[in-house]
Amino acid sequence: MNTKRILSALLAGALALPLTGCFGLPDLADTAAQAEDLAARAQDLADTFSNVEWGKISRLVVKDATTGEVLGEVTDQTAIEHAFSPLSGVNGFAETPTEPAEYTFELWQPETQKAGQSTEDLDEVQVLSATTYQDSSVVTLEVSPIGLTLHLAAQDGTAEALRSLVS
Repeated sequence: MNTKRILSALLAGALALPLTGCFGLPDLADTAAQAEDLAARAQDLADTFSNVEWGKISRLVVKDATTGEVLGEVTDQTAIEHAFSPLSGVNGFAETPTEPAEYTFELWQPETQKAGQSTEDLDEVQVLSATTYQDSSVVTLEVSPIGLTLHLAAQDGTAEALRSLVS
């Protein structure tokens, strides 16, 4: 078992135990299932961020989360990587935010060329979106290709780094 899997399992277990205490004595099978689910989700997230090839990101689209209006596009790879790099660190899971959604940040990259496919036929695919919330450090990540959505109690400065991309 590699280090990422061990850390993911420990994180999931640590997060599941306090939650089960709210409901009296926990059913150990339920606690184990919750921990396993959280470990898998944490592992998916860790794998996704470790596999992001920032040089392949073609653009980041910034939208108003309420209206969907496009507020801008960022193509500076360094700025994009700098804004998203805090998310690859240690973050905890959070409840669904009650604050109003503020901005959505969509990461796009060219699809992978398949055998026999012409480069002219390549489309862009959205690989990740992040949503910030007003007066909140919670960031919601949606990993489009695997259908994973997570609410993270992000590190200090993470939401601010994303907000700095709004022009």
